[in-house]
Amino acid sequence: MTELDNAVAVVGLSLRAPGASDPETFLSRLAAGEVALPAARGERTGNGRLLSGQIDRFAEFDAELFGMAPAHAALTDPQHRVIAELVWEAMEDACLDTTRAGNRVGVFIGGGPDIYLHRNVLPDERTVRAHGTEQIMLGNSRDFLATALSYRLGFTGPSMTVQTACSTSLVAVHQAVRSLLTYECDVAIAGGITVFPVERPEHDGPEGGIYAPDGRCRSFTVGSRGTVPSSGAGIVVLRRSADLADGPGRARAHIIGSAVNNDGADRMGMTAPSPRGQAEVLREALEVSGLSPADIGYIEAHGTGTVLGDQVELAALAEVYGTGTATPRCAIGTVKPNIGHTDSAAGVLGLIKTVLALQHDMLLPVASQPGDGPDADLGADRFFLPRTAATWSAEVPRRAAVSSFGFGGTNAHVIVAPADPVPEPAPVQNVRPPVAVLSAATPQALRDKAADLAGWLDGPGARAALPGVLGTLWHGRRQLAHRAAVALPTDPAAARERLRQWLLETAKRADTPPAVADAPVAVMLPGQGIRLTGTGASAADDPRFGADLDRLSAAVLRAGGPDLRGFETWAGDDPWLLDTAVVQPLLFVVGLAHLWRLERRGVRPATLLGHSVGELTAAAYAGVFGVEDAAAAVVRRGELMSRAPAGAMLAVPLDEEAARDLAAGLPADVCGVNGPETTVLGGDPDTVAELERRCAARGLTARRLETAHAFHSRAMEEAAARFGEFLATVPLSAPRLTVISNRTGAELSAEEATDPAYWAGQLRGTVRLADGVRTLLEGRPAAVVGIHGGRALTNPVRQTARLLGLVHPPGIIELLGHSGADEAAAHEDALARLWAAGCPVDFDMPLVTSPVPLPRYPFANTRHWIEATPGALPHERPAATAAALREPGPPQEPSAPAAEETAADGSDLATTITAIWQEAFGGEPLGPSDNFFTLGGTSLQAAQLLTVVNDTLLLGVALGDLYEHSDLGSFIRRAEELAAGRDDAELLRLLDEIEGAQ
Repeated sequence: MTELDNAVAVVGLSLRAPGASDPETFLSRLAAGEVALPAARGERTGNGRLLSGQIDRFAEFDAELFGMAPAHAALTDPQHRVIAELVWEAMEDACLDTTRAGNRVGVFIGGGPDIYLHRNVLPDERTVRAHGTEQIMLGNSRDFLATALSYRLGFTGPSMTVQTACSTSLVAVHQAVRSLLTYECDVAIAGGITVFPVERPEHDGPEGGIYAPDGRCRSFTVGSRGTVPSSGAGIVVLRRSADLADGPGRARAHIIGSAVNNDGADRMGMTAPSPRGQAEVLREALEVSGLSPADIGYIEAHGTGTVLGDQVELAALAEVYGTGTATPRCAIGTVKPNIGHTDSAAGVLGLIKTVLALQHDMLLPVASQPGDGPDADLGADRFFLPRTAATWSAEVPRRAAVSSFGFGGTNAHVIVAPADPVPEPAPVQNVRPPVAVLSAATPQALRDKAADLAGWLDGPGARAALPGVLGTLWHGRRQLAHRAAVALPTDPAAARERLRQWLLETAKRADTPPAVADAPVAVMLPGQGIRLTGTGASAADDPRFGADLDRLSAAVLRAGGPDLRGFETWAGDDPWLLDTAVVQPLLFVVGLAHLWRLERRGVRPATLLGHSVGELTAAAYAGVFGVEDAAAAVVRRGELMSRAPAGAMLAVPLDEEAARDLAAGLPADVCGVNGPETTVLGGDPDTVAELERRCAARGLTARRLETAHAFHSRAMEEAAARFGEFLATVPLSAPRLTVISNRTGAELSAEEATDPAYWAGQLRGTVRLADGVRTLLEGRPAAVVGIHGGRALTNPVRQTARLLGLVHPPGIIELLGHSGADEAAAHEDALARLWAAGCPVDFDMPLVTSPVPLPRYPFANTRHWIEATPGALPHERPAATAAALREPGPPQEPSAPAAEETAADGSDLATTITAIWQEAFGGEPLGPSDNFFTLGGTSLQAAQLLTVVNDTLLLGVALGDLYEHSDLGSFIRRAEELAAGRDDAELLRLLDEIEGAQ
């Protein structure tokens, strides 16, 4: 066995501490010996009290990212909010998206006292009235600190709040380690938080108390007089060390042993420390790790700076780690002189400091401060206090320990080993164009993310390997609603420059609709008349696609069709590309192979619309034909149509009726209606020449199609009859997904699909593409993909979407790009756009063994806050005031008309209900279409909202009314119906009786 066999890796971390909101800043400030407490900056209060340490960004919160309504965010304890953002950052640091990986994530965290609840929320009577105590407690009680996090982020492992006072977060780490090693979860989140909900928190420092009278913590120095309270928070993400080979990410360090105990009754009082209890927990953690005391070269001590606390801790350390010799050396450190005592977060912040020290091979100093006394006697010859940062020397074993001791006697100790450096992966030549993806919760966050990444590429990330950057973006970030993606060139230098340009473009782009989960995709398949030169060239980069082309070409050959092998090399003027008997099987082969290719990459179309022979390809994919039968049918169809008399086809810029008028008196047919003002006419060559002359005389620009026959015209009647006879021998099945009919423009029914006469008529009849496009758009696809180069088939979709006035038209994507584009690059870029629309595209990105430290998520800087009520806490107000506040008066109504007025006036009722909803959700002004559940409403909130509405307006709106009328406008109309049916005279009589009885 090795020491890592039962080890747990620290794979991600995040923090907020005084003076630092990220690990890099935290490390650099610790290495410099900086003190981030107010006293070190000379800050003072005017009332003789001392200033406590405070973190940045505790009133601001990205509510939208975590699915919270603004009003809910405001009533939620900032500790719940800060911990949510820190977990997000730590998971990104770990390069983990557990929603896709399917990991069971456990949560083990603890928090500080619920000051915000009592000082800010409960005294605000409007908040209490709008939300109810149950909803308020969900956002404030420490009971729900872990479970609310699991709910918001979809974690399904054990989820529990851990509370042991100052040792909370290191005990949480111990619990997380045990949960991982017993396979209760695959990933564990552990940590703690304490936040004082005021910009400049204050405390008293009485002589002889636990808080230093001068506002400085001087741990392990002679004359130290106490600690300094601070806000702070830290999170570590843990995985079993043995699992790291199976996923993205790397270890920063390994936890190889941990233990927790309690001092019991062997001490002076409940809050006094016990050297015996502390020594036992140190010894047990060492035994679990399999190490000896001499193997430990650094101990991150609890180190509060109190006289008794430091003495007891040093005695326990000397008893266990003092080897009786001066070697090997062992440094003693503590983070509290730098940032103060962060209470529930103290242990995890000490662990994070130790992990960073091991990772960067650095012994971090104990901060020196003006007024420090001499270093205390540490109790063992091998112990020393580092006062400047130094490289971890050979004299100091590179293993560390972390202690955290709680008020109340719960002690925790953790043993940490360094992680081996992960070698950089060897550069590989991209087989296909790499793809960069970005996503965020809002359009603005997406722009900010792009701008941050562009700046990082020009600065700290200038030397970062591009595969690592792209892999981290793909594997290590959640895929959120607002997205952008792009395929890059295969050349590394060109790819980097294209990425930079694209990021700058994305940083300036306008708002776009959010991605749709499992976005419905419609695919369009072309008929004859499109360019086929170079089609299939990307088969060289995708062997499975090449194999599909070969398989289908072989099926065509077995059916007596042309030999299509090597078609991707045919020249543009090759006569075979004008031969119907060749082109139709080729369109079938290319179209079906691309459909299979899309499916392999995660895109399965919901709707198919094929033009002419493209409908047969669509039907083959939908299961109407078997592959061999479909190949035979397409070969037969092409042969029959190629034997038809010579003809031509002309696209004219007219609607169907005008096109028929244009062709009046000529033996011409309407072959296709492609759009509102695009109709295709066909006939013999002389007839089409006459049609061209008529167009020229009317000033119309007509375009002759590249065909040798007038398809879908009277010239095809003989071919249609023979094709129907052939299909009578072929088994046909109902389609398994939606195929849109060329003949009707509506969905192909099972009866039509299995009727040979339908397919015979489809060969002869008008292709009603315009109607088919309308049907396609009625299905509200998120994206429409044309399997061709150029826009010939997809432009009618753009035109129809504009004519229909669609507010959010689908994304329209040409799978093979514009004419002459590199097919492989165009294909990957199309897939990138499909991913941005919401499709579960698989880019087959290699796992990242060494994630790149990309810029953090750009959280919205929105303040969500309920202002404190002065004197809300008992110790903050005189006794007389406190007594008065214990008996609150009746709750105030929201700022809306009184019930008697609103009952008589429907507009007043609407105003009152709108005000109640607005108070319940907050944020931007609500409108009639805003939905209770889309806004984030819960069953608890529903009950409270109905209570407020009914009490205010004297109505009897039921829960079922809200469920059936969940839009604000619909809810108001329902309330007006109930108000109209109310007997106000009887209601007033009952009220008079009640008042008389009182």
